[in-house]
Amino acid sequence: MSKQLWQVINDDFRNVITTLPDDATFITDPPYNIKFGYNQYEDNLPDDEYIELISELRDKKLAIIHYPEESMKYFVPALGVPDEVNVWAYNSNLPSRQSRLINYYNLKPNYNNVLQPFKNPNDKRIKAQIANGKTGVRSYDWFSDIQLVKNVSKQKYNHPCPVPVKLMERIIKLTTNEGDLVVDVFAGSGTTGIACMNTGRRFIGIELDTIYADMANERLAEHGVNFAKQEELL
Repeated sequence: MSKQLWQVINDDFRNVITTLPDDATFITDPPYNIKFGYNQYEDNLPDDEYIELISELRDKKLAIIHYPEESMKYFVPALGVPDEVNVWAYNSNLPSRQSRLINYYNLKPNYNNVLQPFKNPNDKRIKAQIANGKTGVRSYDWFSDIQLVKNVSKQKYNHPCPVPVKLMERIIKLTTNEGDLVVDVFAGSGTTGIACMNTGRRFIGIELDTIYADMANERLAEHGVNFAKQEELL
């Protein structure tokens, strides 16, 4: 594999997965198999084929995202019962689409890695904790402070089903340490790679669609230049 810190490989992940380091953490937001419109991929596999696809990730350290009903329908048959589940709730006008689950396999999120602001900063006990240097409380296994990304076709790096960088940063922080390798086998436009860059993790993405793979690498290169400039100013 290349020694690049952040890269996206244009391939079917099943052709690449055996070449990846054993200590990699897989964090991914797969096609949902609900007929989203992608360039070079039909998001409408028969159930058994989709389950077989996801089952390729069995035994990996894995955080994988889907809607609640589909998590039961696809992930449990493919991967078994998750070790832990987070609920990401957000505003949405679509029926039954107000939340997604982050399902963890062979992986336990450390909620002390992501702190939330104190809800009652004027409470005497909280004031005492703040005085002792505490900046917040451990996060929970559900959250609603991150909203969906609007899919705006005029955006330079447009994708039909984008996820927020902040969401991927949170999952990365909950499950990995700085310098760790994160792999996204459905890399899309490279959002997980951007989140890795922002949090000091290495990244390998794999994307079947050539258009999105090229887009992701361009996006990572551009963000890397801007990120380096920001670091120089600190």
